[in-house]
Amino acid sequence: MADTVTVDIDEMLNNPPSTPSKPIMFRVGDHLRSINPEAYDPEIIAIGPFHHDKPHLQSMEQHKLRYLRLLLQRREEPSVERYVTEIRPFEDRARKCYAEAICPNRADFVKMLILDGCFIIEFLRKFQHPEYRDENDRIFQYVHVVGHLLHDLMVSENQIPFFIIDQLFNMIKINDEDNVESLISPLLGNSILPAQDLPEVPVNGHHLLGIVHDIQCSSFARIFRNVESGDPHNMANINSAVELKEAGISFKKSEESLFRNLIAYEHYLTGSPQKYVTDYVFLLHCLVHSPEDAKLLRRCGIISNFSGSDEVVYHVINQLGKNIIISNNFSYSNIFCKVKRYCDRPWNLRMATLRRDYFSSPWALISVLAATILLVLAITQTTFAILSFRNDLKGN
Repeated sequence: MADTVTVDIDEMLNNPPSTPSKPIMFRVGDHLRSINPEAYDPEIIAIGPFHHDKPHLQSMEQHKLRYLRLLLQRREEPSVERYVTEIRPFEDRARKCYAEAICPNRADFVKMLILDGCFIIEFLRKFQHPEYRDENDRIFQYVHVVGHLLHDLMVSENQIPFFIIDQLFNMIKINDEDNVESLISPLLGNSILPAQDLPEVPVNGHHLLGIVHDIQCSSFARIFRNVESGDPHNMANINSAVELKEAGISFKKSEESLFRNLIAYEHYLTGSPQKYVTDYVFLLHCLVHSPEDAKLLRRCGIISNFSGSDEVVYHVINQLGKNIIISNNFSYSNIFCKVKRYCDRPWNLRMATLRRDYFSSPWALISVLAATILLVLAITQTTFAILSFRNDLKGN
């Protein structure tokens, strides 16, 4: 007769969890979370199941109910029955989007999807159209609350499947010209591309953070379309920003934002060989070895510093670059190699030394100029003396 351990294991094997082979929402692992745990936690609102029961996020649940109530009043609907009927068939599909078993029962899970989805739609719509706001809307009375909400909607652990948002939007859109793509623009405030250059919103995206990632990385894809990637194990190293500046390499500005959660999203993303954001952060990590490097990049307009301290910026970039895994086909491999070859040329090495030792400050430059002038005067005086001596010899 089989013992209890055998029976238990056989039962577990015969009843595997219903987790899909490719989930799209994960809890951030300790290797990333340990660097800055707060970066992966919502500040004031829970979206989805991962942070749903945290006490400090419960006050926003009343705002979700209030927004849903106002939505029903606007549409002159007496009940949420239509929304429950529409969303309930998607429950199993939505559960399988998470990489772990979801605890809420069926009714609570459907309720969460409806409340969270409707709140997201109403909040983003009111953000863009003040005329839709209620005069007593306490969310938009405080700028910091709006900022916290925009932040929380981009937290990787604070997501619901986008197909739920899309389904709800189609049920409550105001007119035929109203489209779900328009909801995304408030979340692109720090986009890599100017607003007029943004591509179409991929409505088949995983969730809000995934869609913002796809939009922002589309610019990287265009940049690297004709650039061959390389093996990160065979690439050359790259010097710091100050050292490259001394060698004659200049820097140009590019916008940046949402790094930590975009890196976390890329970390668990399957089926894509490129991790554009992660590779870019690694590039910054290689460039910024000291506060002086951060100062140089700030002066070039590449990074913004609202803290007033280049030391803080240096530490932020240093922390961002820890425990990340770059692409198998590293986006900047060939750039690293070209920069290394440029910096290794003897003439460029001499010029870098000259800039560092003699042109690093106004006083050093003045000293070099003074010494040069004295040298020129000395040569001139010597030349005239030689010419005068030769003329005297001819005269004699």
